[in-house]
Amino acid sequence: MNNQALVRARCILRANKLVHRPKEPATAGVQNLMSSRVASSSFQHHRFAFSSVAQQEQSSTDRRPSALEQANLDDITPGHSIFVLQKYAADGLALIRQSDFIKLCESARPGKMKDAKAIATALKEFRRNNRFVLQKAGARAAVEGMIRSSIPNYKELYGKPRLHAAVFVADQIIDEKTALYFAIETELVDQVLGEIQQALTEMEERGMQLKIEIKEKASGDEDGDEKLLFKTLRVTEGLVKVLVNRSVRPEFNMKKRAARNYLKRLQTVAGPELSTLKLATDIALSIGGAAVTQKDIVGPYAAAWWTKGVVDESILKAIAGAESREEEAARAAAAEEEAANTEDDSEAEEAGEGDEDAKDEKE
Repeated sequence: MNNQALVRARCILRANKLVHRPKEPATAGVQNLMSSRVASSSFQHHRFAFSSVAQQEQSSTDRRPSALEQANLDDITPGHSIFVLQKYAADGLALIRQSDFIKLCESARPGKMKDAKAIATALKEFRRNNRFVLQKAGARAAVEGMIRSSIPNYKELYGKPRLHAAVFVADQIIDEKTALYFAIETELVDQVLGEIQQALTEMEERGMQLKIEIKEKASGDEDGDEKLLFKTLRVTEGLVKVLVNRSVRPEFNMKKRAARNYLKRLQTVAGPELSTLKLATDIALSIGGAAVTQKDIVGPYAAAWWTKGVVDESILKAIAGAESREEEAARAAAAEEEAANTEDDSEAEEAGEGDEDAKDEKE
């Protein structure tokens, strides 16, 4: 019994020692672990930061000069630049840099139409032969360069040369081969439409009649001014339709490969703003009238899903006012024609009575 009691007492003492033994705080181990992890992560961060800086410095120092930098031209013009870039990328292996294209556009000289044509040629050729993807900065440089070069630098610039220049630039925007459709911003389209509107205002101030008769197909008998106005109306409609078509996201209705190629080039999906619609409406009203404006300008805009068929009230009022003025002018013209016909009939009757009197006298 004594042995059993002794064993039991020893067991109790051991249990008490285990229970009441002071423990180390649990946070100490966690803190040690956290400090080691922080130290390692900070070391890795500094190592990666150092390596990224080193890579950037190395890439900046190892960057190959572009084609125009290698050419080191004394006289930089769009013609010289496009010749160098064509020669540089003739085999199709070298890609043309966006910076070189922007330099080409920025070198366009004021009043030199051949520079504007060189920019248009570069847009078409680089896209077709060199897989050139036009970006927003390149599109802005191209449009501004073409406007600067195509507008003559006369001392007194009147409407018709300005209109020729604006129509040329608008044609390049509408042309799918230039790829301006994918990257041009609405602000630049407004700038081109503003040039057209200013040119028409200057022409009207000089006494030129802007209203033309709209025909489904040109007969070829039109004079130069009428052809120019008809083309102006066509490019105005085209600019609005380009922005509307881009904003309705046509890639959703394309097949996969076509949509993928489309999205590779697409840089913006901006559509026409209210300012765009107002400018296009004013131009179309001054040339084609209310019916043409409603059909070809306001109609495509209202048909876009994102407009929900809502058109600004000021534009609708402008079209309604133009329509009422056209109706009044038509009634006045009909009244004048009727009065002229009545006068001709009375003169014919008087002439007939005079002939009868002369016959009676002879008899």
